[in-house]
Amino acid sequence: MLLVLAGCGGDDPTPVPAAPKATPTPAPPTATPTPLPPGVTPVPTATPTPKPAPPEPDPGVTFEGKTIRITANSSPGGGTDTQGRVMASYLGKYIPGNPRVVFTNQPNKPQEYIYAATRAPKDGTYISWNSTPQLDFGFREDTKFIKRSTFEFVGTTIDPTRAFMVYEPELNLGAGAQDKCLEDFSGLSSTGGGRHGEFKLADEVSDIRAGSVNFVSYIIAMEDLNVPFKYYAFDTVDTNATLTMWARGDINTTIRSSIWYRFPMEQPDWIPNKKLISMKGMGPGTLRGNAQTDKTCGDIVDNMSADRHEVYAVINHPINFMSKAVWLPPGTDKAIADTLAASFSKAFTEDPDLAQTYGDVAGEVISFTPRSAEMSQSVKDNEDRLEAGKPIVDAETERVLAKYFPQYVGG
Repeated sequence: MLLVLAGCGGDDPTPVPAAPKATPTPAPPTATPTPLPPGVTPVPTATPTPKPAPPEPDPGVTFEGKTIRITANSSPGGGTDTQGRVMASYLGKYIPGNPRVVFTNQPNKPQEYIYAATRAPKDGTYISWNSTPQLDFGFREDTKFIKRSTFEFVGTTIDPTRAFMVYEPELNLGAGAQDKCLEDFSGLSSTGGGRHGEFKLADEVSDIRAGSVNFVSYIIAMEDLNVPFKYYAFDTVDTNATLTMWARGDINTTIRSSIWYRFPMEQPDWIPNKKLISMKGMGPGTLRGNAQTDKTCGDIVDNMSADRHEVYAVINHPINFMSKAVWLPPGTDKAIADTLAASFSKAFTEDPDLAQTYGDVAGEVISFTPRSAEMSQSVKDNEDRLEAGKPIVDAETERVLAKYFPQYVGG
């Protein structure tokens, strides 16, 4: 089964249709990852609370007459893409010199990462925008083992906590499924009926082939709960592709944060009608309700065995400790990085139109965390934590790939 969706990013920001106004919900503090398993040296993680103040812009830095390119390593039309286009359309007036700000896409994540690290201009005119910190790229051959901590962190916009979401639960899983939680299916060989009788999920072929570890952690969780599931590989698994596959009946489940928070605005009848439900919070923080419901079925830590949850946390939490992150290439001058970080922070905290519009397409209240020494240290700490747990990550990735995706092992 293979789904191919393609698109091209243009130079100019694409207008985003107006969306219904979101009902604000308070953003929780960023979660601190759980301890490492026995035998792995723990590395303290800096999680700044309260949030640090943004840096001051350098009066000598100006972008007058320049074009700043914000590049998302995602396909056009998805959540990261849409949020980035909204962001880009507002930023120019907050950056010294009022530069032109354009938005583009490079869906090949490793290629964008390498370009940003090795070839992109270091004068502030190239900005990377992606959905997670991608700390695991620093330990992969296809990204030349370039550490994320060598980049200049600018800021992050929203809560990274993820949800286990099921589409048309009664149709796909059987009668009464819309009122159940993930653990209610523990020990069953089938969910009880429906057109699928099991949870069907998908990730991108490129991520599975490269051993990107989110899907590994999710499989570990479903194995430990002993629920019936099947995992597929597709060319593209962004938000739009997921919606298409749901409608066609290819899959019925996804694990991410953006859809859960966005759907009260984008599909206002889905959650009240239980066409989309959340069956579990998947960390690293505590999943909260969205604008339409408080029902979250608790968090995965509540139902996993202690030892397997520790393994889950080693693999999952460091790479998800922030969401929607903004980066400048390694070697960018500190004055430029500080100035752009101050500009982003000012735009997100002082422009009510940006906050509302971005919040509408993201489905939640912005919780902007700016560049600071504490946040840069947190990036390094989580990177060290991921490296300390690498033997566990590698062993579990090898096991999961061999068991569920043997066609992508080797070759």
